[in-house]
Amino acid sequence: MSDVAWTLGPLLIGGSIALVLSGMVAVQCIVFYRLYPNEIRTRVVAVLAIWILDILHSTFIVISLFNYLVDFFGDRSRIDHIPWSIGLTIVATAITTLIVHWYYCQKIFKSSNRNWWIVAPIVLLAFLRLFAASVSTTEMIRLQRYSAFTEKYPGWVFTTGLSLSAGVDIIITCWLCYFLRRMRGRTASTTMAHVVDVLTLYTLENGLLTGLTVTASLICWVAMPNNLVFLGLHFVIGKLYANSFLISLNTRKALRDMRLSKNEWDPQVPVFSPDDLSAPHFLSSSRSPYGLPAVSMTVRPRKSRVPLPIPRPDIDCGALSP
Repeated sequence: MSDVAWTLGPLLIGGSIALVLSGMVAVQCIVFYRLYPNEIRTRVVAVLAIWILDILHSTFIVISLFNYLVDFFGDRSRIDHIPWSIGLTIVATAITTLIVHWYYCQKIFKSSNRNWWIVAPIVLLAFLRLFAASVSTTEMIRLQRYSAFTEKYPGWVFTTGLSLSAGVDIIITCWLCYFLRRMRGRTASTTMAHVVDVLTLYTLENGLLTGLTVTASLICWVAMPNNLVFLGLHFVIGKLYANSFLISLNTRKALRDMRLSKNEWDPQVPVFSPDDLSAPHFLSSSRSPYGLPAVSMTVRPRKSRVPLPIPRPDIDCGALSP
């Protein structure tokens, strides 16, 4: 690795994009705590964990860029060196990915009527991805050279981790879209059908965004192991997962309000895997692909008050005549 343009360049670009996305993660976390002060504890803890992991991930990126661009400035022999902070970005991304995958597995589990045969393989693959990333981090810190890390071992471990991440993304997206389409076939409401169509579109976009980024990093790793383009893309992966998770939580209130309003659905509203279309008790519900109620209106007649006739006294018109 002697070409600076294809080693330090991708790290600088990928790190800069990752730090911008990290700012978006911070904003999304603040919005979550303001919108949902009484949220269930597990989600509060999950959001806090995502935020802490994102801060640590960004810190590791800054440290690695400082090492390459300042400490090793002008020393081409250090381009092949792997700082310890680079290795820790791998496992931080893997833990963030596991939390997000676990969140979507819960949605699939609820929508499939608690079918473990569907969810268990996804959970297993997600944990295997974390294990592969942990091994990759350990080997990076131990070897400290990219030329040694790209050998058959541990190179295939890193390849396996990226492949598992992309595979889990595809499986989750397919199952969510399947349950959405099944729900659409059961609804008789035109408005609700349009809502499901929009949700399906954004579910595909959300899953493809992370999946394609992971796939691009995997392709660059396999096709170009002698440069760091794959690592620049890998910097961004964790940020995309974190934003995907937080946006899916923060859009619930807007979706619920929009669903209950009389206004037409606005397809320009960004919806990323919302899990709450809940409504007041007078709405009948069925399970949605996100494990929460998909509402259909039950119209109740309004009880209007009919004024009772007021008795009028009999008036003798003759008495009023002059």
